[in-house]
Amino acid sequence: MKFIQTFILTLLCACLVYFGFIYVSQIDQVKKTASPQKAAKENDTALAAEETRSMKKAETTHHSLKGSKKAMDVILYNQMDAPRLYNGCEVTSLAMLLHYSGYEQVTKNALANEIKRVPLNYENGLKGDPHDGFVGDMENGPGLGVYHEPIYQLAKKYAGDQVVDLTGKPVKKAIYQSLEKGYPVWVITTSTFDKIDNIETWHTPNGKIDVSFNMHSVVITGYDKEHVYLNNPYGEKNQRVDRDQFEDSWEQMGSQAIIII
Repeated sequence: MKFIQTFILTLLCACLVYFGFIYVSQIDQVKKTASPQKAAKENDTALAAEETRSMKKAETTHHSLKGSKKAMDVILYNQMDAPRLYNGCEVTSLAMLLHYSGYEQVTKNALANEIKRVPLNYENGLKGDPHDGFVGDMENGPGLGVYHEPIYQLAKKYAGDQVVDLTGKPVKKAIYQSLEKGYPVWVITTSTFDKIDNIETWHTPNGKIDVSFNMHSVVITGYDKEHVYLNNPYGEKNQRVDRDQFEDSWEQMGSQAIIII
């Protein structure tokens, strides 16, 4: 009898050990199966977080701008067309801007006749200030050019409060956001559309200013990630220019920009 009791007790212990081993094995298998799924889920979460961070970072850069679907169809005027304006890129570009805004009868030569002018050289040795008016001879030279203030005042004679001077604003706001809204932009840049090293310091009635005979005015008609597109009054429509180089030249010339809304 004692032998039978001992046998039964031993059998029960063996069963408990056996089923306990099976239970532990199943738990371990569940953990092994769940671990890859958990890892995959954690990886997906990390990727989503990284994508969100990247999107937020992109919003702070110029790459977040939409870009122009295509360059705007702004009429091209050539400053060298008769009657020639040898140094008249600023008023020629303004004529393009006005035409796009509905002022189609305004010609480059009409604007040349209306723009305020100042001498290239005064008798006392001072130089003309392009902030005051066109410096020198626009039609045949010698002449320098004119900055945004006189152009802004001249544009207002036609378009009134629709004219907006964005000079001094960051390139994103002054140029790229304007283009996205459908507004071409009058600007001052350089004839090479890149930074230049032939900057001169002039003494004018208003004090010292930095100028260059390589200054040039165009109308910006579009942009993408790598380029800007512009109407060049030397005779090229929607000319493609390296974007970074253009930005450097535009900023070097004082970040001058005007739109008509």
